[in-house]
Amino acid sequence: WEIQRDALKVEADDFYKAKDFKKAIAKYTEAITLDPEHILLYSNRSAAYLNNNEKSKALKDAQQCVELDGDWFKGHSRLAAALFALGRLDAAKSSYQESLRLCGPEVNKIASKGLEDVKLLEKKRIEEEKIEREAGLLSAKSSSNGPSSSQNKTAKEISPASNKEKEETTKAVASTEPADEEDDLLADFFSNVDGDNLKDQSEPSEEKILENGPSKIKKENVDLGTAADQIKRLVLVSNYEWKNLNPFSVLAISHNAAEEEVGRRYKALSLLVHPDKCREPHARDAFEQIRKANAQLNDSVKRKHIIDLINTGRKNGKKDWEAKQKRLHANGPQPEETLEEAQEKAVMKLFAEIEMKRRDVEKRKRNQEKRERDLEDAEVEKLKADRDFEQNWKKGERLEKRIGNWRNFNHKKKRK
Repeated sequence: WEIQRDALKVEADDFYKAKDFKKAIAKYTEAITLDPEHILLYSNRSAAYLNNNEKSKALKDAQQCVELDGDWFKGHSRLAAALFALGRLDAAKSSYQESLRLCGPEVNKIASKGLEDVKLLEKKRIEEEKIEREAGLLSAKSSSNGPSSSQNKTAKEISPASNKEKEETTKAVASTEPADEEDDLLADFFSNVDGDNLKDQSEPSEEKILENGPSKIKKENVDLGTAADQIKRLVLVSNYEWKNLNPFSVLAISHNAAEEEVGRRYKALSLLVHPDKCREPHARDAFEQIRKANAQLNDSVKRKHIIDLINTGRKNGKKDWEAKQKRLHANGPQPEETLEEAQEKAVMKLFAEIEMKRRDVEKRKRNQEKRERDLEDAEVEKLKADRDFEQNWKKGERLEKRIGNWRNFNHKKKRK
């Protein structure tokens, strides 16, 4: 199959060089069916799609390239080119910059040129928006005296149609988003948070955090309980996906813990629930939660962002708790909820709200990409139908008959 795949790739490359992009796409597709993880095939097909004006399909193949190998600079260049063609300048700029980070401008000249094109178009758009704003101000100023037809005409000429299209696209995407279960899941999670006793989920106090020094994994294993306890905490409680959004909570460690303490805790939990060592059901799922949390905290940028979120959540929780204290104190009984529990709930809610916003953005992007693919497919079908109609019209001798009728008409006219 490898020989057959390579032969198909050679054929596709030849069609691409001959600018027969439709046939090139067909051959690349055949080759991909034989080897669905061959990154060059997706890269080349993305280029063919882009040259064939099928931009959303080019984007999908470019995204597959990045997914297969995030360190391959050409994959990011393909992604940037597709995004640029779709008019997503910010995303295209980021992808070109990532491509140049992976491979410098001395070698990666395509990405350098692409980044320059993005910046030029950004500058052009800024100038157009400035002109549009000035035209709007002029129109508003003259409206008190009655706008002239020439001013209205100028405003219409200046206002680009693309802005209207973008607004319609945004409205269409927003209106076509299917209602799913995520909103209900979030509401259910919030109600559970408000009703749950979070003492087991809360971060350990500073006194319980091990001091810096040599790793004491055995002692931590004792503190963490059994593998079954950790598996239950991580994946067998309701709405665990939402509760585990905070990686410090997953590792059951304070957000003020040092990097060395995070590393020790990760090792201790791994010894308990690693699927190669633990035969408990759901051990693999629990380990995956721990692995993801550790990866997030090993990234200094993400770690800082997470700590900032926790501090914000704790501040909000304290504010709400104090307000509730004042209300209940005036009415008599004191609340059973402690300050620490209120802060923990506020942190969990904040992480859940941000995750919902992220999912919403992803859903909007998917709907937008689907809409773009549908529009492109409809355009391709229309062109095909027009071409078939023209060919059938010529084959049916209708063209010759109409020309003959016109000649006979002219001949009779001359005789008169």
